Amino acid sequence: MQKMIAVTVLVLLAACSTTYVNNPGGDAEAVIRQADVDFAAALNAGDVAKAMTYYTDDAVLLPPNAPAFRGKTAIQQFWTAFLATAKFHVTLTPDNVMQSCDMATEVGHYDLTITPNGGGPTATDTGKFAVTWKKVGGQWLIAVDMFSSNNPPPPSS
Repeated sequence: MQKMIAVTVLVLLAACSTTYVNNPGGDAEAVIRQADVDFAAALNAGDVAKAMTYYTDDAVLLPPNAPAFRGKTAIQQFWTAFLATAKFHVTLTPDNVMQSCDMATEVGHYDLTITPNGGGPTATDTGKFAVTWKKVGGQWLIAVDMFSSNNPPPPSS
């Protein structure tokens, strides 16, 4: 019985590693690249409801200079408050997508333009992100979302 379990585990591990070796992006890469375009469009439009469709129920958002936001409700509160502060235009560019079975990791960079509500000069930011995607019910969703600026923090007042 133990030999049968060991053989089954080895076959499953081989199947997962074969997916990675033969096609580093697997079926996730094209989906994630399109999701980045659509997710950015939702943020740019201030459509938090649409942005939330990309997260798992138990997702974790790790923004810079803030605590972790755990679960869809907390993540929705973060995006709602964040997007209310200004008009944002973000472009997300995946640099690499690596897949193993029902998990994928994306590493990329972003370009952001921020226009303050009520006018004023625009600001720009560039940064990087790492996102862990999980296949849930046949759909690739964000399980962990982390991003940070390449720019130094503003001086303390």
